[in-house]
Amino acid sequence: MSSTARTIAPTAWPEGVIARYLTVGGAHVDITYMCNALTPPEPYATLANCTGCPDSSEHSHYRMVWGLTAQREERVPEAADKDAREWAQAHAETCRALPRPTA
Repeated sequence: MSSTARTIAPTAWPEGVIARYLTVGGAHVDITYMCNALTPPEPYATLANCTGCPDSSEHSHYRMVWGLTAQREERVPEAADKDAREWAQAHAETCRALPRPTA
């Protein structure tokens, strides 16, 4: 009896992609960091973006911490990365969009 295993040839990830999830439709959900003119070289958010559909989710690296008498902003990139990965995993499990064709 022979067993046929499906193999997927690895492809290079686009520049800046730090994690990639495969959707059930065959597209990818890529996770990247977002920078702007005010924050270089530190990113201000982690972005999860589906390559098969228009869905995306942006997760800020900054969180408000509330105290008894004051509030302050705190930079927590690890929490943003975790939230982006959770969104990407959940989206990849349900998205049936096919990958966009390359030009």
